[in-house]
Amino acid sequence: MDELVILKAKATDGTPLEAVFAPKRGMNLLSYKKGDIEVIDPSTRTLYDERSAGLGSLIGPHFHRRRYNAISYIPNEEAFPHIKRVLEKSGEIDPFSHGISRYAPWNFQAAADEIKGVLKGSDSWNGVSLKEIEGQNFTMNFEAKLSAEGLNIKLSVVSDTDSLVGLHYYYHLPENNGFVKSKVKSYFLNENGARVLLDEKPWFNKTTHELRFPANQGVDMAFHSYPDPLNTEILLDALKWKLTIKTHSLNEENSWQLYRPEKGSFICIEPISAQDPRHPNLTVSSIDVLLTIQ
Repeated sequence: MDELVILKAKATDGTPLEAVFAPKRGMNLLSYKKGDIEVIDPSTRTLYDERSAGLGSLIGPHFHRRRYNAISYIPNEEAFPHIKRVLEKSGEIDPFSHGISRYAPWNFQAAADEIKGVLKGSDSWNGVSLKEIEGQNFTMNFEAKLSAEGLNIKLSVVSDTDSLVGLHYYYHLPENNGFVKSKVKSYFLNENGARVLLDEKPWFNKTTHELRFPANQGVDMAFHSYPDPLNTEILLDALKWKLTIKTHSLNEENSWQLYRPEKGSFICIEPISAQDPRHPNLTVSSIDVLLTIQ
């Protein structure tokens, strides 16, 4: 059974807030609730059980799939049962897609409303050092604090090679609809990393730079904040509830990914510490994110 850390607080209107983390399972955010409102999609628990994805998973030190020649040899794959499951189901060649942070057990300390964790390349997991798995040495720090404002998460990495961090949270769409609203630059990066102009998209106002993307369709795009490149505010309106996502970055190496499969029950809004997640440029980077349920 997973070792859980449950943070509790009260919102400004007095409604109970609760965030549940599994620090020994990749510091996954299993649940985030305001009263009876659950914003993390519980149906993605199967992804979590299968391969440490789904629910509230992390990104880092690398994004998505590494190139074949960058994937480290794992001497004892039997110690990591998810590798066989993923290979058989999808043919995935990167056994630790999106980085080791979502798979490995974190060292942590917790209080009633706060959890702090650290993950290092020198840490050993099932007899294998994390730097062997990730292909480089690194240190990641995680801090989550639940308060009346919401859930504030700070995530950072210091690494040997250019890396990144991010939140890959799967937000539930109870009506399979809604919209995502933010102000963004007049282009997006598509699933291949190519820059595409937004001018002709019906869900983008090129005068105000307001994005209002319908949440009932498939999407895989990366956006950049406008006009302030360091601070982003995103509204997810899931029709039965709303979630505000505010991010702060120390430099312009940041973006946010919007992902939803065609028939998914969720949408992912992923703050990331790189302008192009496929090509990070920093060995030291961080994100600071506030999640507020309305």
